[in-house]
Amino acid sequence: MNHAEEIWKTLVRATEDKKHPWRVAAFSTAGANGPQARSVILRAVNAIEHQLVFFTDARSQKMTDIAHDPRVALLFWNARNNTQLRVCGKASPESSELIVNDLWNQIPDYARKDYATLSAPGQLIGSSGLIHDLETARRNFVVLNVKVHSMESLVLKREGHVRMGFEKIEEVNWQEKVLVP
Repeated sequence: MNHAEEIWKTLVRATEDKKHPWRVAAFSTAGANGPQARSVILRAVNAIEHQLVFFTDARSQKMTDIAHDPRVALLFWNARNNTQLRVCGKASPESSELIVNDLWNQIPDYARKDYATLSAPGQLIGSSGLIHDLETARRNFVVLNVKVHSMESLVLKREGHVRMGFEKIEEVNWQEKVLVP
């Protein structure tokens, strides 16, 4: 198994183990006011298609940024083994309503409230407080796919750090490079 395959297997494990350090990643976009980063939960991985899947609110700044420039960067960190993974790719909302509805139906009711606020994420909460409308929650729910085109891993070790770069050269193959840490 090559290093790229090992990384993809680890990403898959992160979706299966809620305590895995790579389950939460920093997700960066290019916003109107410069770079924007926020934490996201890795929901699914398609290692064959080299795709990462996240959930978000259609009204979020992240979606506005992606509409302007779909290039994104993600940063995963595992403090247990001092491993960092940087990922670059293009983000796009899932276009299949069948897939989106299937994933929506798997979300517990308590978590659906995250998409049910009348105001968009990041807006001020008015004097009447946070108001939810569960009837509109589904239309705010977006399945966000990131098609990965490059990755870089860095393992910090006392005996010497190890950095590897991976560029997608074909639909199924990765070119692996050993880099200066």
